[in-house]
Amino acid sequence: MFDFLNKKYPKNEPPSSVSPASVTHNSSQQHSNVQRELIRVVLKDTLRLHGIPLSWLACEVILIARAPGEEELHIQLVVMKWNEQLLRYATALQQQLLHGLDRFDPSVEHSRYIVSWRFTPDSGCPAVVMPDPKVWLQNTLPPADEVPVSVLDRRSSRRAPNAPALHPSPSGTPAPPPDFSATQMSPLQ
Repeated sequence: MFDFLNKKYPKNEPPSSVSPASVTHNSSQQHSNVQRELIRVVLKDTLRLHGIPLSWLACEVILIARAPGEEELHIQLVVMKWNEQLLRYATALQQQLLHGLDRFDPSVEHSRYIVSWRFTPDSGCPAVVMPDPKVWLQNTLPPADEVPVSVLDRRSSRRAPNAPALHPSPSGTPAPPPDFSATQMSPLQ
């Protein structure tokens, strides 16, 4: 009556189960490939947006496993062509890249990504030898930096740094401009 309990499987027949680790590994690898491609696309978009030639920077994305189930993403920006202006605004460019990633994928906390810079040997950097140590002790102030323009700012020209102050009229009430037509106040109902 219970013959199925006594049935034995041959030793050479493999079990028909699939290990969940291989499925998890493939899906996490697929997710990291999507992250890599997203970072590359956002970097290209950021460079185009700010007028930087695409051949000046490259990007390598490295996934570092810290603990089981815990990974850290390392973005390495590779300087292919030396430019003083690019390096002057490196921090701002890095922030724009992270903001761009936030815009494309708001569900991920991109501020935890590690971003580093690397220079190719043939980048054309003019400083190949360190200067005299006294150079670092000079008290020279760098010129004041410009305020970075927001990506959401669509104006064709910048605003004036300081708007001219309006001088109050002698009577204490502000004088209307000459082309101002007065309106009548009506009570709210």
